[in-house]
Amino acid sequence: MAINLMDLVKTAINTSGVADQIGSAVGLEKSKTNSAIEAAIPVLLGGLMKKASTPSGASELSNIFKKQDAEPSILDNLGSLVSGGSSSKLLGMGTSLLPMLLGSSQASIVSVLMKLLGLGDKSVLGLLGSLAPIVMGVVGKQAKSAGGFDPGVLTNLLGSQGSSLNALLPNELKGVMGLADLGKVASETVSSAARTATQTAQRTAAQAAPASNPLGWLLPLLALGALGALAYMFMGGKKEEPVKPVKNAPAVAAETAPAVKNVPDITAALPELPALELPGGMSLDDLKKKLTGSFEGIQETLGTITDVDTAKGAVGKLEEAAKAYAEFGLDKLPSAAATTALGPFVKPYFQTIGGLLEKLYAIPGVKEVIEPVLGPMVSGVAKLVG
Repeated sequence: MAINLMDLVKTAINTSGVADQIGSAVGLEKSKTNSAIEAAIPVLLGGLMKKASTPSGASELSNIFKKQDAEPSILDNLGSLVSGGSSSKLLGMGTSLLPMLLGSSQASIVSVLMKLLGLGDKSVLGLLGSLAPIVMGVVGKQAKSAGGFDPGVLTNLLGSQGSSLNALLPNELKGVMGLADLGKVASETVSSAARTATQTAQRTAAQAAPASNPLGWLLPLLALGALGALAYMFMGGKKEEPVKPVKNAPAVAAETAPAVKNVPDITAALPELPALELPGGMSLDDLKKKLTGSFEGIQETLGTITDVDTAKGAVGKLEEAAKAYAEFGLDKLPSAAATTALGPFVKPYFQTIGGLLEKLYAIPGVKEVIEPVLGPMVSGVAKLVG
């Protein structure tokens, strides 16, 4: 049976009997506590799922859960952590987690929850902050049971929650969280997990294989194939007639065989790949980190747009992201080298952002606001992807 993290979080809260304490601490009426908690849990799980949908986010979560696992589980001692009202340890822990879970969309998420629940901002923040450590505790426990805290395990676990979260999150929240297409996000998250697991297995196999591994013939064979193709081109693409066996042919003495002269140097004909020299002496890894930050910032900002007004409000952040991308100087790099080194890396981000823009451009008036800002950058990335 598939794991349902929402139900597990609710069970942890109900079993420890802290629901009323949480409600009281954030100023909720007892009759509204359970419904408010049930509305807030999917928000936190959705934030985790979105975080795990990118390699950098999954890696960050992996480190957080490893540190969390080294400490006593909060699930075993919730009662004492909640006591103290607004100064509870649980709320203090959760408040520091919210920026990581909700990112730059936190203010928009709080605003929507205020309208949906009829609560003030302090109550909503207190509710999310009190629940965040419990959600992290439950997810960490399930990840450990599923195989540990490797990014692949986390993305697979969280990506599997797409269907249930899609049913629980109102459209207003999906929009501001950048989860308007939860099915796609979940699919990409699980695909990322599969790719990570495959790559890990390949690295492990490569490290464990002895130097005499028979699979070592693959690379030399590919090299020979390339040399053969180049030799074919060099010799003008002429076909040689197959040599027919001749019966009773007289043997030719080795010393009378004619010497072969002027053999073309095929290696000299090998094309040289252009070197990828990055601006400012930046390393490729540093550039990828900067690109990841830029693209993820754009995704989060686009996720806050629901109409023309929110589009206009997002222009400032989009301009900053587009400017940062332009400063990387990718348009000045040799096209072949840049496409080879960076094309596969940026392609998933390009597809995700393209999908978001396609949906936003369907909203009347939004395209006219966004396209002048992001159009040049999108065109540049398209050339990079090839």
